[in-house]
Amino acid sequence: MRLDQDKRLTYYRIETASQVVGMPPATIRYYARVGLVRTRREGREELLDEQEIARLRRIRRLREDLGINTAGVEVVMRLLDELESLRARLAETR
Repeated sequence: MRLDQDKRLTYYRIETASQVVGMPPATIRYYARVGLVRTRREGREELLDEQEIARLRRIRRLREDLGINTAGVEVVMRLLDELESLRARLAETR
């Protein structure tokens, strides 16, 4: 775990995030590779912030609780991202 002094965000190594969300590190790396989560590189380390940890929890819930496969998770996450973007734009126009 590391605190970024400029942004006051906590970043977690993939191994730590793995323990936090209950998901193997290889799975998290795969999700990063396919674009479901965004990692930040610091040297050789790949780091995730709290927002990405929350995304991983949501992905795990979709996979385990709802039985959605990876392709379905990608669609759901893309739609949720679009919804969040639209809500932000609506809030700006108000």
